[in-house]
Amino acid sequence: MALPALQLMSRKACCLCEDAEAMLADFVTQRRCSLDVVDVDQQIALAASYGMDVPVLLFNGQIQCMHRIHKADVEKLLVEVGAC
Repeated sequence: MALPALQLMSRKACCLCEDAEAMLADFVTQRRCSLDVVDVDQQIALAASYGMDVPVLLFNGQIQCMHRIHKADVEKLLVEVGAC
């Protein structure tokens, strides 16, 4: 079974982004999901779309959490998608 693929929209020098990435890394280490971290400032369209609204956690292209991403919310998402 494939791991749920999460995507974190992020930017450099953002303490909330750094916190979210560190927390999500624990789930990756536990092999509960994969994580693709995208620096929104590397693409003009993404920077325009997200503005200062980072971090944003996506699953299947849908926003799941934004700004302060809590471990409990990620845990709930992974349980819902069957990645217990």
